[in-house]
Amino acid sequence: MKKNFLFACLMLLGTAAFAQKAEMGVGLNLNYGLHSDYKNFGFGGKFQYTFAALPLRAEASANYFLKKDECTMWDINANVHYLFGLGDKLRAYPIFGVTLLGSKVSMPAMDYGYGVEVEGEDASDTNVGINAGAGIEYQLTNNLYIGAEVKYQIVKDWDRPVVSVGLTYVL
Repeated sequence: MKKNFLFACLMLLGTAAFAQKAEMGVGLNLNYGLHSDYKNFGFGGKFQYTFAALPLRAEASANYFLKKDECTMWDINANVHYLFGLGDKLRAYPIFGVTLLGSKVSMPAMDYGYGVEVEGEDASDTNVGINAGAGIEYQLTNNLYIGAEVKYQIVKDWDRPVVSVGLTYVL
C-alpha cells in the first residue's frame, strides 16, 4: 500500500513538473501607430519565452511601419508580460518594457518654377523609450494563439499608442 501511494505521489509530481516546462513561441503582428500628427500601419515579428513555473513571459519584437505623409518608422522592443489566466483558453497580461524607435522623414524635391528648385532632404532620428500597456490572447489550438494588445510607447518627441493584432505559434 505504501509503495502504491509513493508511486502515485511520484507520478503526480512528475505530471506537475512536466506541465510547468518553459515554452517558446514565434509570431507575426499587424500594427497601427496612432501619433497625434500621423497614423500608420505596420507589420512585424516576435519571439516569446514563457518561464517554467512562473506566469511570466519575455518577448522580443521588431516592427516596420509603412510610409505615410513622408514618414516611415521602425521599432525594436523587449517586453515582459505577467500572464493572468481567465479560463482554459483566455489569458490577459500587462506589458512593460523598453523600445528603440527609429523614424525617417523624406521631403521630396520641389520645382517652384522660374528656375527655382529645391532638392529633397531626409532626416532621421532614433530614440530609446518605455512601453506600457495590456494585451489579451486566446488559444485556438494546442500550439496557436491569436491576440490583441495596446501599448503606449513613451519616446522623446514620438510618444504614441500602438494597437496590434497577431498570431503566435508555440514551438
